[in-house]
Amino acid sequence: MVKKSIFSQLFFRTMLVIWFSFLVMSILFYNLLGNYLTQQKEDDLSYVAESMAEFTIKLAIQNPNYSKENYQINIDTLSRSSDCFIAVLNTRGETIASSSNYEPVSISRDFYSNVMRGERVCLLGTLGGVFNAPTLTVGVPIQYDRDTVFGGVFVSLPVPEINQIRTGVLQIFLLPMFLILLVAMLVIYTMSNRITRPLKTLNNAAKAIADGHLEQRVTLNESNEISDLGESFNKMADSLQQIEHMRSSFVANVSHDLRTPMTTISGFVEGILDGTIPQDKQKQYLSIVLDETKRLSRLVTDLLDLSKWEQESFALDMREFDINEMIRLSVIKLEKRITEKNIQVTISFQSDSQRVLADKDSIQRVLTNLMDNAVKFTNENGFMDIRTGITDQNKVFVSIQNSGIGIDSHDLKHIFDRFYKTDKSRGQDKNGTGLGLYIAQNIIKNHGETIWAESEPEEFTRFNFTLTPSKS
Repeated sequence: MVKKSIFSQLFFRTMLVIWFSFLVMSILFYNLLGNYLTQQKEDDLSYVAESMAEFTIKLAIQNPNYSKENYQINIDTLSRSSDCFIAVLNTRGETIASSSNYEPVSISRDFYSNVMRGERVCLLGTLGGVFNAPTLTVGVPIQYDRDTVFGGVFVSLPVPEINQIRTGVLQIFLLPMFLILLVAMLVIYTMSNRITRPLKTLNNAAKAIADGHLEQRVTLNESNEISDLGESFNKMADSLQQIEHMRSSFVANVSHDLRTPMTTISGFVEGILDGTIPQDKQKQYLSIVLDETKRLSRLVTDLLDLSKWEQESFALDMREFDINEMIRLSVIKLEKRITEKNIQVTISFQSDSQRVLADKDSIQRVLTNLMDNAVKFTNENGFMDIRTGITDQNKVFVSIQNSGIGIDSHDLKHIFDRFYKTDKSRGQDKNGTGLGLYIAQNIIKNHGETIWAESEPEEFTRFNFTLTPSKS
């Protein structure tokens, strides 16, 4: 099947509609003009016939001895001035006088009988074979009063003359319309090209991205929905490029995180088995093997949880608990690391106990992740500030702030993205896979709450999230 471009479809279909509309309008105009001209000519013929009838009555009353030759001259003069055929008949249908420049005619009784009864008639045709071409004929009675009819006047004009006038007017009408159509064609061509050109640009860019050139972007000099489409396309390309970058980083990080502990475990186990490691040091190396095993377990757990959250198969166990108490226990668990880095920890609670309704294990994971990151990225002799309270929207908020290198604005936009890591803002994170914050965000969102990050590079980083307070 041959594909047709949008440009050709838009251009030719629009032109087809315009040409069809023009054709319909021309036919309607032609018919309406014909009806108008016919009516005008009918009125003109009626005027000539009535004038001749009045003239004949006056002669019969005022000057009965008026010569036939002079009467004929009057008929011929009126016939030439009105460019039509005139015939005057008596009540028996006999022709008294007619236009000299026409052949003598004999009108059938079927056509003059109504006139002789005092009726005005209008006929379109050959008048029973009197004329060789269709002719418009108007007949009016010659009557002195309502009941006395002396004869009738018939005035005829060939229809081809009406059609000739109609054709002439239509030709005058067609010329400007043809010019308008040419202008419309140029305008439609320009508009169609302007509409389809950015679509071609988008299509070419999409093909380039499909071929793996994720850096491809489009620039559209438009100020309409197409420019919005271009912006959306560029955002999609940015997201694809970012996802590809995260995927590559994730593969590299996971490969490193899997290979390093497995190499360590394999080396130490082999050393113990073949006696390379002395028996008195085996316990020490087994402890290292255990730590590396736990590290692998955490990585696998993150990957499994990631799959669960993305498939929305992670059911929440909603119950009430004290978030302040959970924070206190989390700080105690991190006490050794906090002490080693000489971090000053400040805890500020609006109330001593702050009960919330949430999945306790999931929120514990969010807290552990955020606080672990805070300790990890706080500089030596730095500070951590942990706060809870109630917002104006009656939500419980948790805020965890730490001093340190911070996060720049570009990285801050992607900090919750899956697999996202940045050396600039997380240079100390040598072993992370970029899943912790993504999972934390999914946990909070599945609670119907919000989580966000704030940072000033080289000063501080602050993570915040909200929870629903319990009703008790």
